[in-house]
Amino acid sequence: MKQRWWRKKLTLMLIAGANRRIVRLKLPEISLLAMPTAALAIAAGTSLAFVMLHDRYEADRTAMQTKFDGTEQQLQVTIADKDAELSLLQTSLIELTRQSEQFKAKVNEIKQLKQVLAVMTDVGGTPSGGATVPATDGGSPSSAGPMGGSGEPPSAAEVARTIAETRQSLSSMLEEMNGLMTSLNESEAKLSEAEHVRSITPTLWPTPSHLVTSGFGIRVDPFTEKPAMHTGIDFAGAPNDPVYAAAEGKVTKASFDGEHGNYIVIGHGRGLETEYLHMNRLLVKSGQTVKKGQQIGLMGSTGRSTGTHLHYEVHKNGVPIDPRPYLITNRKEDEKP
Repeated sequence: MKQRWWRKKLTLMLIAGANRRIVRLKLPEISLLAMPTAALAIAAGTSLAFVMLHDRYEADRTAMQTKFDGTEQQLQVTIADKDAELSLLQTSLIELTRQSEQFKAKVNEIKQLKQVLAVMTDVGGTPSGGATVPATDGGSPSSAGPMGGSGEPPSAAEVARTIAETRQSLSSMLEEMNGLMTSLNESEAKLSEAEHVRSITPTLWPTPSHLVTSGFGIRVDPFTEKPAMHTGIDFAGAPNDPVYAAAEGKVTKASFDGEHGNYIVIGHGRGLETEYLHMNRLLVKSGQTVKKGQQIGLMGSTGRSTGTHLHYEVHKNGVPIDPRPYLITNRKEDEKP
């Protein structure tokens, strides 16, 4: 029977040397075909592995490059943001310094105002030689005139130092401002109180004429020709001359009787009261509030009177007192600021 070809065997002789034993290996004939195939498979597998490793390497390299590019871009954005923040900080510092200068100018103005209020309310000294504070706009570049110098940006240390100094300066000025405002509030309260007292004190002459025909005190009564107490001052004048309220207050009486004629009584507070007698006509009513210097009637000779005049009285806590010491201002003078 004929032997199949793949069952045939080949003898492979390995001769190590002339005097050495010859090694004989019997291999199937089919191995001659299997060996190239195996070699080809190994080569193909190696190539495939190389390609796969190369692709993996390229993928990893691409991923790392993308990540690096993203990180670099993010760092660039962060650096740009920091530069913008630093520029804004420097700009804010310049504005803060300008505001600090304006704040100093306001403090000086308040100091001067405090001195003026102190003089007006008699609660302090007088202004030192009338010194004035130079006008300032806080050092703004638009009004500072020609400028020059280096354009080199400030360092971080310079910015930090300037911020610290400006903050300390503003803190000190804020404390000073608080003290000044407290003092000003006290002075304003005293000034307001002084102005109120001035408005309700009967310092105004009640008639345009300052001609006194009969003063306060004991006199000979023109009707009985006997000594009698005259509890006010008589001012001479022409019929229908204006009669003014000597101080701010409220009309408590506006009436007529046989002794006083047409008369008005005004209460001013703090125990002060003024009376206006013998008028020809009344221009206000009971319960009405009147201002200092407001016209309240027309001079006449009604009631117990010998001629045209105004009988004027000042009462303190219900007791008639001499009005003359109160009469220190004219109507026009009192209206001045």
